[in-house]
Amino acid sequence: MKIRFDFADHPYFFSHPTQIIQTRLLSEILPCLQQIEQAVQQGYYAAGFLSYEAAPAFQPYLKTYPAGSLPLLWFGIFDHPVDASVFHDIAQPKKAITYPQWHPNCSWEEYQAAIQSIKDHIAQGDTYQVNYTLQMQALFQQNPYHFYLHLLQAQQSRYSAYIDSGDFQILSASPELFFEVHQGIIRTKPMKGTVSRGMNNREDQVNQQILHNEKNHAENLMITDLLRNDLGQIAQQGTVKVTSLFDAEKYPTVWQLTSTIIAQLKQQTTLTDIFTALFPCGSITGAPKVNTMKIIHELEKSPRGIYCGALGVITPDDKAIFSVPIRTMVIQNQQATYGVGGGITWDSTSRDEYKEVLHKMQVLYDSKVPEHLLESLLLEDGAYFLYEAHLQRLEESAIYFDFKLNETVTEKTLRVLKEEHPTGQWKVRLLLDKQGHLECEAQAITSLTAPLLASWSMEAMQSTNVFLYHKTTKRDFYPKVTLDHEMLLFNERDEVTEFVNGNIVWYDQGDWFTPPLQSGLLNGTMRQYLLQQGKIKERIIYKKDIQAHCKIAFINSVRGWRDVVWTE
Repeated sequence: MKIRFDFADHPYFFSHPTQIIQTRLLSEILPCLQQIEQAVQQGYYAAGFLSYEAAPAFQPYLKTYPAGSLPLLWFGIFDHPVDASVFHDIAQPKKAITYPQWHPNCSWEEYQAAIQSIKDHIAQGDTYQVNYTLQMQALFQQNPYHFYLHLLQAQQSRYSAYIDSGDFQILSASPELFFEVHQGIIRTKPMKGTVSRGMNNREDQVNQQILHNEKNHAENLMITDLLRNDLGQIAQQGTVKVTSLFDAEKYPTVWQLTSTIIAQLKQQTTLTDIFTALFPCGSITGAPKVNTMKIIHELEKSPRGIYCGALGVITPDDKAIFSVPIRTMVIQNQQATYGVGGGITWDSTSRDEYKEVLHKMQVLYDSKVPEHLLESLLLEDGAYFLYEAHLQRLEESAIYFDFKLNETVTEKTLRVLKEEHPTGQWKVRLLLDKQGHLECEAQAITSLTAPLLASWSMEAMQSTNVFLYHKTTKRDFYPKVTLDHEMLLFNERDEVTEFVNGNIVWYDQGDWFTPPLQSGLLNGTMRQYLLQQGKIKERIIYKKDIQAHCKIAFINSVRGWRDVVWTE
């Protein structure tokens, strides 16, 4: 057995429990929690989860399915955390992970009907908001821990966790805190409101403003009020406070809206008392909780399991921290399930809500965080070409991906390299990792005498691929090219985008044109320079515009302007 919690404040690693406390019976949940609390009081650590279907154990009138394939409650009891080295035997993937083929447990027609049914309930006054979810299912035939490491990098969530019990594996990349207790203070952080990330900082700012629209604020406020009321049952009078309202949190694929509530617990409040008041978290039910959970039971087709339950650690120093396990995968017998959903209100539409579901699924696919940001600069006779533009682009991508960037260190590194190469032409390659570490090297530039040949790429680029808009080491989606033969790329709309290693300019009726950024391309520094100089203009260029005898050229800041011989 191996357990790993990558929670925001403290990572925990556990192995070899002294005891496993688990049950599939509602009647045993409260006694099990008391057992867990007694173990913690004796100096042990407890790590585990409660499934969503455990709710009736605390409030019998809360409606759920019976237990699914997972226990309703499962906790390991441990003498102490262990060193991270217990994971070293499985830490390094021997081959690249593959992405499961996910299938929803309901059809599009069923999803539309469920959304309409929820809106009917809202119209009748039965509920204000329903957190409606579905289960994605897939065959899973690879190392679960390696996939967890992928999730950890891809989502960079504040409350990630991995449990391998031997019978099942839980891979959670949850961004949401359920509650944290320390020295009698409880903190909750409901998360409600989601929009996708933009492709660059400008789009990101626009989408962040959309996150703060009336609908998202109303949803978030409703759940914040619900949790305030829940906390009132266990808090000392007058101590429940909203310390932060409507905070935008940035993740690799989405923006999330959160609020923070704190309270002073009543004397002698137990873990059972806390779960009785709060479980399940209102952000994943809706409001009012009792009626809404009846609607959820009516519309959802299967138990949620750990998804939307509680996952966390209790320590002997009077501390407990639990996440709401969203963005969470469960693997049993090579079958994976992944719950996903969103809050449905009167203003919701089926199409927009399903689009949000797909955005939340992105964490399961390729990482949206590169290993390195990359800049390639021309150093000629001791001077950098378009130096400021390169540093500006590096800074913008560092902000977008949350990479640390020390401008003083960067400028010093480039200055030292410049002093080491006072003459000649050099291609300077600058790499920046997420922690802010820089690598810099210079390579002599060889003159190119042969004309640059070019032909079409075999496959379309997807303009929604964020890595097209940033210069990074994540380049496996580009076709292979050589210095004397380039590939011209195009998107899913048959719009020409760029060459693999530079931008394209195309001559038409007396002017040179280059595609706009929204077609899906890198804003090259040479491209920016020529646009500012008025030497080229932006225009959508289609595949049909590129003919055998048309004039096209390749541009980048290292090689400059190269005329292209079209070979198709």
